[in-house]
Amino acid sequence: MKKKIITRSLKIISFALAIVFSVQLLQTYVLCHYDLNRLRIDGYYLEDKGSLDVVFIGASDIYSGFSPGLAYEKFGYTSYLYTTSSNTAGAALTQMKEVLRTQTPKLIVFEVNCFTQSNLFNEEKESSIKNYIDNVPLNGNKIDYIQKNVTSDQLEYYIPFAKYHNTWSEYPGGYKFMFEFIRQRLRGYSLLKGFKSRTDPFNPSITVYNNDVLHEEKRTPMHEELEKKLRELLEFCKNECPCKVLFIRNPHTIIGDTHARAWRVNTIGDIITSYGMDFINFERDPVTAAYGPEYYYNYDHMNVYGAEKYTEYLGGIIADKYGVKGEELDSRHSEEWDLAVEYYHKMYNYCDYLMKNKKSREIAEEYSTMQIIEQY
Repeated sequence: MKKKIITRSLKIISFALAIVFSVQLLQTYVLCHYDLNRLRIDGYYLEDKGSLDVVFIGASDIYSGFSPGLAYEKFGYTSYLYTTSSNTAGAALTQMKEVLRTQTPKLIVFEVNCFTQSNLFNEEKESSIKNYIDNVPLNGNKIDYIQKNVTSDQLEYYIPFAKYHNTWSEYPGGYKFMFEFIRQRLRGYSLLKGFKSRTDPFNPSITVYNNDVLHEEKRTPMHEELEKKLRELLEFCKNECPCKVLFIRNPHTIIGDTHARAWRVNTIGDIITSYGMDFINFERDPVTAAYGPEYYYNYDHMNVYGAEKYTEYLGGIIADKYGVKGEELDSRHSEEWDLAVEYYHKMYNYCDYLMKNKKSREIAEEYSTMQIIEQY
């Protein structure tokens, strides 16, 4: 009788474990939301601990504006774009803690876009929240984030299967991302280290205020809740972060709708520097403020031409002002980063070909299948 009970218990435990394993497999590779945010964040967690000299945190304006592959080629240090589209201020502190949990960087660069909004639309938008936190492995930082920031349906944040169990209806569209995700896992690292671009033509047809912003000292107030989150992040950086943190504002084409946002960046800069932290506003840097329409694919995002110029400019500041130098890599990591350089140039050549031949298309869709750019 005792033997039967043990045998039955083992069968039940084995069955339960099989269910857990199957659900984990499904929600990791099949029944999940696939996009470039998932590929980018997953690629970050594939990086060996202690292998990154610089980590960037931010939104789409930094992952379209800075290329880790080009920075490695020019300056010799390794970096990664730990970034998601529509990044939220609510995720900022969690992102900083995750970077410090998984890496020992010499410098963290934080682009402040998430604090520049005039309202909480992004903070309350489910897709913006999930762009990041869905793709973070389960750990104490993720649990703390969910408990503090999610007021309902917390289960689907712990177990994405609960949210995406009927994702089959979205296929075959998601397969292009799924196959690249599996290739990335098998390879063991991201080829572009989070970089992406688009080739949309950009010809601003309204007044541009970049020259005005260079000389304007006007300030507009931050949203109260976003200011609170910024100050929480700064307190953490000042008192608990073991490495240097540089806050930046990326270059943008400033128009009427974003003019007040540029004044708000002045306020953000004042708050950051009041904590003794470094802040560089590239909207007010004469070099980057002079980037013309040919360097952007829309008002807020640089194309590959702009990314090349900006990577060389910001990359040089990181190397010269902050003393970040690359370490000699072992053969495995050297090969990985040589490929990152190679694929940056393939990506650049592909975008260059499309733009020069007026075959504009959204690279966000195309580069999810890396074979497309391999011929370039």
